[in-house]
Amino acid sequence: MKCRWFRRLMLIPIGVAVAPALLWCLVVLVAPTNWARKHVVAALERSSGRSVGLDSLRVCFGGGIDLKNLRIGAPDAPADPWLVADQVHLDVGVFQILCGRLDATALDVDGLDLRVRRRADGTFELADLVHSGGPTRPTDGDPGPTGPTNLQIVVKRARIRVVDEPTRTDVVLENVAGEGTWEEGRTITGSMSGDVNQGAFQFSGSLLRIPGRPAFEGRLWADGVVLDDGMAFLRYLVPVMAGATPKVRGDVTMEMYLRGDGETRELLRQTLVGNGRILIDPIQLDGTELLSEVEKSVTLPTRSRVGSLRTDVAVKDGKILTKKLALNIARAPLVIAGWTDFDGNLDYRMSLDGLAEKVPARARQLLAELDLDVAALSSLQLHGTVDDLQVSVLGRTPGAGSMPDKQKLKLLGREIRDNLLR
Repeated sequence: MKCRWFRRLMLIPIGVAVAPALLWCLVVLVAPTNWARKHVVAALERSSGRSVGLDSLRVCFGGGIDLKNLRIGAPDAPADPWLVADQVHLDVGVFQILCGRLDATALDVDGLDLRVRRRADGTFELADLVHSGGPTRPTDGDPGPTGPTNLQIVVKRARIRVVDEPTRTDVVLENVAGEGTWEEGRTITGSMSGDVNQGAFQFSGSLLRIPGRPAFEGRLWADGVVLDDGMAFLRYLVPVMAGATPKVRGDVTMEMYLRGDGETRELLRQTLVGNGRILIDPIQLDGTELLSEVEKSVTLPTRSRVGSLRTDVAVKDGKILTKKLALNIARAPLVIAGWTDFDGNLDYRMSLDGLAEKVPARARQLLAELDLDVAALSSLQLHGTVDDLQVSVLGRTPGAGSMPDKQKLKLLGREIRDNLLR
C-alpha cells in the first residue's frame, strides 16, 4: 500500500518535468500559424520601429521558431526594405510570443541581404538602431539601453551593400559569413569575412551603445580588391585618386584600424583616431585628374602611367595624415606628404626623389636661363578638395599666365622626362 502511494508521489515531479515538453508539442500541433506570425510581426515592429513583412512562420518541435522571407522596411520607405532574410531561426518560445516579447538567446540567419546607407545629409538610415536614446551617460538608477539580454548571432550567405552618398561610395560585400553577440542591450561585438570586388576581406569590431555617446572600434583587412568607381571613399586616404570622377584602376591590399565615440559629426571629428596601411599594385593612372593637371606642364608617356603605390596613414585631430606616400612611376618614386580633412579639403606636397641629380646638362642650361631652382621645380602642391583637385608648380597653377615662358618649360619637361625614362 505504501509502495503504491510512493509511486504516485513520484509521478508528480516526473509530470512537472514532462509537462512543458508535452505542452510544447501540443502547441506545435494545434497553434494557428497565422496567429503566431501576427504576434511575431507585431513584436518585431515594436522593437525596431519599422514595418515588418513575413511570408510564413513555423514552430519547431525542438524549440524556437523559423521565419521565412523576413523583410524590414526603411524608416521613410516601408516598401523599400533595408533587410531581407531568406531563413531566420529564433530560439524563442510561444509563450514569449504570446506576451509580445522576443528575448531570444540565439539568432541564426541564412541568406541575408542588408543595406547600410549614409544619406547625403550625413544621417544614417540605421541611426536609431545604433544610439540608444537619452542625452547623457546612464546613471545608477537608469536601466540604460534596451535590447537582448544575451543574444548569440550567426549569419551565413549574406550580401551587404554599403552606400555612402556624401562620398559617392557604393560597395557590395558578398558571400559574407560572421558571428557576434549582443549583451545586456548595450554591447555588440562581432566579426565577419567574405568577398568584395574579386578580393577577400575580414572585419572585426564592437559597439558600446552608451546613451548620447556610442563608442565603436573596428579593424578591416582586405586583399586583392579591384578598384572601381564605387570605392570613391579611398580619395580621402589616397590623394592621387582625388577628383570629380575617380578613374584609378588597380589591385588594393589594405589594413585599417579606427575607434571613436559620439553621435554627431563634431564629436567624431574630435574623437576619431586610427591608422592604416595601403598598397595598390599595380596602379593605373590613366584619366586621373592628377595626371591631367601635371601634364599641363609635363607630358608623360603612356608606359609611365602604370606603377605601384604604398602609403601609411594616421587619423587624428579631424584629419587623415600621410607622412610618406610612395608612387613609383617613370622609374623614379614620387613622394607625397600632407593631409585630407573630414570635409574633403586637402593639402599635399609631391616631390620627385633624385630629380636634381638626373637633370641633363641641356636642361640645366635652360633652367639657368629661366632663373629656376632645380630642387624647387621638383616639388608640386596638391590642394583643393577631393572633388576638385588642383596642382601648383613653384606656387603657381600650371598653365597660368604668370608661368615663365611656357614653351621653354614644356621643353624642359621633355628633357627631364626622357632622361628619367632611359
